[in-house]
Amino acid sequence: MTGEIVARYTTNRSDLIFLFRVDRSIMTIQPGTPITALDTPQLLIDLDGVDRNLKRMFDAAKKYGVNVRVHFKSLKCTGLARYILERGANGFLAAKLNEAEALVDAGITDVIIANQLIGPIKLKRLAELAKRGSVRVCVDDAENVAQIAKAAEAAGTTIGVLVEVDVGMHRCGVAPGEPALELAKVIRKYPSLRFEGLQGYDGHLQYIPDIAERERRCREGIKSFIATRHLIEAAGIPVGNVTGAGTGTWEFIASTPGITEIQPGSFVLMDAVYNTLRPEFPITQSIITTVISRAPGQYILDAGSKAISKDFGSPAVKGRPNDKVMKLAEEHAIVESADPNVKIGDRFEVYSAHCCATMNLHRTCIGVRKGVVETVWPIESSGRYD
Repeated sequence: MTGEIVARYTTNRSDLIFLFRVDRSIMTIQPGTPITALDTPQLLIDLDGVDRNLKRMFDAAKKYGVNVRVHFKSLKCTGLARYILERGANGFLAAKLNEAEALVDAGITDVIIANQLIGPIKLKRLAELAKRGSVRVCVDDAENVAQIAKAAEAAGTTIGVLVEVDVGMHRCGVAPGEPALELAKVIRKYPSLRFEGLQGYDGHLQYIPDIAERERRCREGIKSFIATRHLIEAAGIPVGNVTGAGTGTWEFIASTPGITEIQPGSFVLMDAVYNTLRPEFPITQSIITTVISRAPGQYILDAGSKAISKDFGSPAVKGRPNDKVMKLAEEHAIVESADPNVKIGDRFEVYSAHCCATMNLHRTCIGVRKGVVETVWPIESSGRYD
């Protein structure tokens, strides 16, 4: 097929081989190449910015005495995950089973799947994965617990399990208190399972613009979460891990006694929307684009909704605060601009409106430092939903 090759990504599992297409121009990029020489559109990661964001988060977590388990759903790229691990991450959180598989295949074996896995196919995959790493999964249903135990027993392995507690998001999770205690008791009945603790994510609070209101509601929700830990421990059941929070609430959760780890993800990359809420973390993800058309009051870029997520608002053109992205078509961004000097062939970087979804749109990303390519990473879990 013209213009691309098919790269083979083989896992350690004998039953699966993943294929993904990689553009030929990406495969020929060498470290030291200036980004001005790259074809467009292309996803860039500013590694100096990543370093600053990691240091800020990891230093603060040490002060609070909690671990940082970085959410891999924001990254989907094991090369970037290894980079983060080398700089002090305590492990990773996955949203989907395929993400956990990619991490373990890359040698990153401390993983929590912050989701419910249902059905024999996924549970068989989970049980096989647990042979190769410390993989844990969240539950909120006793029947699902029994099914996980059966899969683990059949595979001859043991699976770690956390009870997911609904701290106000009303998505997954059991109610705090007695329901969580009863589920923990069920887990402990099965020799093939380990009860490892509690998971509680306050995703409904992450984008509240008023930080005082965000903190107030976060601290209200966390009270019942910590009380649940005490209730389970009072019943004689050790609770090894109590994990939660996101980029919008991390410091409120981290400073709460009884929390053992936080699990932010977007702080690594950030985007045009999240950065308005957490400006202390600079945006490190951008899409380099080219102006391909010009008209009075606007210009058109060669990247649209297939390359730039607009999930939570409008993307932004880096360094051009007066330009406004008015619309994303599939392959075009229409930008309103009063600048008469913009010309066809100019190149601008664009910040997305959702860094996590943007990673899912690309198959590779380029790590850059001071405008120069340092590394090229495949994004192994992009475009996968299993």
